[in-house]
Amino acid sequence: MQNQDQKDITILAIILIMICCISIGLSAGGYYIYEQYTEAQTISQTATSQFMATKIKQDTNAQATVQAQATATALVLKARSTATAQAKINLLASYSYYDAFDGNLNEWREEEEDNDFWLGRTSIENGRYLWQVDEAKDIFVAWADFTNPGALTDFDAAVLAQRTEGLPENVCYGMLFRKSLDGIDPGSYIFSVCEHGYFSILYYDENAGWETIQDWTETTATYEDQPNLLEISARGSDFTLFINSQQVAQFSDDRLKDGYIALFIDFYEKLPGAVWFDNFALQPR
Repeated sequence: MQNQDQKDITILAIILIMICCISIGLSAGGYYIYEQYTEAQTISQTATSQFMATKIKQDTNAQATVQAQATATALVLKARSTATAQAKINLLASYSYYDAFDGNLNEWREEEEDNDFWLGRTSIENGRYLWQVDEAKDIFVAWADFTNPGALTDFDAAVLAQRTEGLPENVCYGMLFRKSLDGIDPGSYIFSVCEHGYFSILYYDENAGWETIQDWTETTATYEDQPNLLEISARGSDFTLFINSQQVAQFSDDRLKDGYIALFIDFYEKLPGAVWFDNFALQPR
């Protein structure tokens, strides 16, 4: 019986030793697998980091390239536009009536202004026709007539203009045409441009009031904080309008058979502002 007990103890000890060996083996194997997994993860993370760094660099380079291309394109377009505008101004100088505002030979409105609508001045200085509004007492339109060569039916007219003070959506400008020297009550067409990228065409007389021929229309033709060249071509009851040599509108209207051209400013808020005009040109047709 004693021998049997010793044999059982020996077998149990062997089993325990085998279990311990297996446990040690499993632990060692697990640690090795863990080490391999960790190393693989590190390699993967390093590769991912390298990929992301490369991707970010590629994206940055691509964005820089796009920006450079956009800047280059903008410069080319601006250069072309400047060249086109200069060529156009050279053409306008050949019109029968051309005023570079070196003086006031054409007797434009030029005076200190203090009326129910605004306080300021109109003056010709430094080769430009300046409208300086120090105080806008109300929303208003104010104009200056060009009286030569008399009332016209068919004509091409142009002027260069720029807002120098005030917000672009509040301080606008343009030309009145086919108007009377007695003002706009007998009737006038109005071509108004705002530098934030909109223009409109209106008709006014004291009986009809303000009528919209073309409501405020968005356009890419205007420049903000730069001179804008406005043009009107009239043939009978047909009219074509341009901004910076781009045709922006055509319309037909036979209410006014002839009339005068006027430069005007158009204020939409009771805030100060300023506009200058230059290179006015008129060619009877």
